[in-house]
Amino acid sequence: MQDPDIWESDRRQGWFEPSAAPRHPRPGGVGEHRLTHLVLVDGRLVDAWSEPVEHTDWEHVARRHDQERRPLPPPPPPPPPAHEQVQAWLERVCGGREALEALDDLPLDDDGTDLPDTLEDLPLRRRAEGVGELLDAVAAAHLDVESSYALRRALVALSVLEPEVVTGARSAAHLAGGLCWAVGRANGWFHPHGSLRLTMVQDALALPGSPAAVGGLVRRALVGLRWGDLEGRERPREAPDLLPLGRPDLLTAATRVRLTRLRERAREAREAA
Repeated sequence: MQDPDIWESDRRQGWFEPSAAPRHPRPGGVGEHRLTHLVLVDGRLVDAWSEPVEHTDWEHVARRHDQERRPLPPPPPPPPPAHEQVQAWLERVCGGREALEALDDLPLDDDGTDLPDTLEDLPLRRRAEGVGELLDAVAAAHLDVESSYALRRALVALSVLEPEVVTGARSAAHLAGGLCWAVGRANGWFHPHGSLRLTMVQDALALPGSPAAVGGLVRRALVGLRWGDLEGRERPREAPDLLPLGRPDLLTAATRVRLTRLRERAREAREAA
């Protein structure tokens, strides 16, 4: 209902025709009556009404106004300091803050490289033993003894945690290639960061293609339920190009030296901040 005082003011100003009364809003579509019509005769307002703007020639104008009034999204928060990014990345690589603090630079030994006696599934055990022999051959040809320990430990962990990945591989060579890919990338063995090349692994295992696909399955199996904590995170530019597994027991002494050095630099930066 229009306020009669408004129309009375218009009459006094001489531009509203007093013989015409204002209309009530016409019934129309749903929504607010955002579209207002003004009718003027000889420059005098003789009628006015409002109705929904939907399904009219001016609906696109209303949509544009809505977009203009829509609040802009808030700006993204500033990135955390470099030392915090490095600290978070190190924790992902090592499997948590406690594991990072306990990380040393001692070389790996042969502890945990043998299949456990509790592994009684005969097909699984035979497959794992065959894979282990292939891993030893790759390490003897292109790596060193400590690297063979890292590969063997990964095989044992995979056989215990995800035996289906071991028995479900197309062949022992395919699984050995996948283990070399995952553990190798976790330690920076591959070119251009290391001297090893994927083609060297393929040739040693007589693989027709890249072991990366099986390596991705191996990585996911080793990471387990921590996958969401490791995936989709950017590596700080200060950090080496290593594949986070969250398994410090698979990292060689050379890799641990790099990580402990970076840990100390992050700690110094945090204390100085």
